[in-house]
Amino acid sequence: MRKRRHTDKLDERAYEFVSGLLARGELKPGQKLSEPSLAKACGVSRTPMREAVRRLITEGVLNQIPKSGTYVCSFSEKDVSDAYDIRMAIESAMLERAVPRLSKSDLSKLAVSCERMHKAIHAMRRAKMTIMTGKPESDFLAADIDFHLLLLRASGNALAEQIIANAYRRNQFFGTHSHQRTLLHVSLAWRYHSEILKACRAGDTALAVYWIKRHIARSERDALMPLSRM
Repeated sequence: MRKRRHTDKLDERAYEFVSGLLARGELKPGQKLSEPSLAKACGVSRTPMREAVRRLITEGVLNQIPKSGTYVCSFSEKDVSDAYDIRMAIESAMLERAVPRLSKSDLSKLAVSCERMHKAIHAMRRAKMTIMTGKPESDFLAADIDFHLLLLRASGNALAEQIIANAYRRNQFFGTHSHQRTLLHVSLAWRYHSEILKACRAGDTALAVYWIKRHIARSERDALMPLSRM
């Protein structure tokens, strides 16, 4: 049992490592991956890295071509739109179920995620970044996805959580290449999260759904705008 837990930790470490490279744009669309090189950079053996790559293939951000290798997926305007359609349909429906079920502990965790996003924005300002990069960006993205997944978890639908986790990873990856995270973009995302939290605290399901729909629609618009010019 102890060995299995250790293996699971290494698998997750490798997964988070490659996910971070993708989210930060350090792995580009069409780029071929080297599992040995990634394993060495992450400080794990090839087995957990192989599991991480397999997981990201199922999530649709990596593509394995027989007798050729594993590549970072390229994406189209439709790919981005499809991922956001999935998020809009499932997250809004599951939020209706989640709001009445949220505990004080859940609300506290949501508030912590909002605060982490706010701190990342302040770090961006202090560093005088035009575009959010580096640690502020990785902290912001981690807090962002934690917020959404906690709401999905509260709905009690594990399958919805898994589907959205996959779609969200795709959106984060697409976002890195399709639009830049300016101060306006990240500040708006934080504001939407804050409004969703406020509605959840008030037990106002309709208002929470209204804000999450606005949030997802704005994110989709930001992601699609540069692609429509290509």
